[in-house]
Amino acid sequence: MSTDKTAGSLAPGEKDQLVYQLETRMAAPRGAAASAVREAEAGLVNARERLTEAEQAADRARYVSDRLPFMRQSVDEEVETLERVSNEKKVRASYRFLLDRAVELASAEVQRFHDDIADERREREEGLEACRAAVKRAEDNVEAARQMQARVHAAEESARTGLATMVAKLS
Repeated sequence: MSTDKTAGSLAPGEKDQLVYQLETRMAAPRGAAASAVREAEAGLVNARERLTEAEQAADRARYVSDRLPFMRQSVDEEVETLERVSNEKKVRASYRFLLDRAVELASAEVQRFHDDIADERREREEGLEACRAAVKRAEDNVEAARQMQARVHAAEESARTGLATMVAKLS
C-alpha cells in the first residue's frame, strides 16, 4: 500500500515546481492584461486632454464678421450704378469695377465653400462633441480593460485554487 500512496502523493519539491509552473504560465496573460489597462488609461488621459483643448479653443473663439453679405450687396449696388450711368466712358469704368468686385465675390464664395467643408470635417473629427465622444469611448475602453484584467485574475485564482485542492488531496 505504501507504493500506492507514494504513486498518488507529491514528490519532494513538486509543489514548488507546480507553483512556479502556474506563475510562469500565467505571467504572459497577466502582463498582457496589465498592459491593456495601462494603454486604455493612457488613451483616456489623451482623450481628456484633447477635450480640454477643444473646450479652451471654443472659449477663445471670437466672433468673426462675415464679409460675404457685404460683398454681395456691393456687387448688387455696382449693377444698379451701372444701370444709372449714361456716359460711355463711365459705363466702361463702372463695368470694369463691377467685374473686379464680381470676381472677388466669386473667389470668396469658392473659398468659403472649401473653408466650410474643412471646418465641418475638423469639427466632426476634433470638435467639442467629437472629443466628448472620444472621452466616452476611452472611459468605456478603460472599464472593459479593467473587467478583462479582473477575469484574468479570476482565471489565475481558479488555477491556484485547483493547485491547492490537488496538493491537499495528494498530500
